[in-house]
Amino acid sequence: MKREELVDILIKEFDRKGDGVLSRGEFRDLVKYLIGEHGIRISSRIFDRFDNDHDNAISRDELMELIDEYWL
Repeated sequence: MKREELVDILIKEFDRKGDGVLSRGEFRDLVKYLIGEHGIRISSRIFDRFDNDHDNAISRDELMELIDEYWL
């Protein structure tokens, strides 16, 4: 699976509002799904690091950057 496909699947699965981005809460749920309960504590730091435009949402491009860095 290509990373673009993975990102599209993750956004589709966790974007409850359907706005094409992951809010802080949606992102927290994604991190919890990927790395478990202990991920909730670090999800805010990861979110802040990759929310490059500081719009309080993780876009598709920002999520791709995160996946590139952490190779999830």
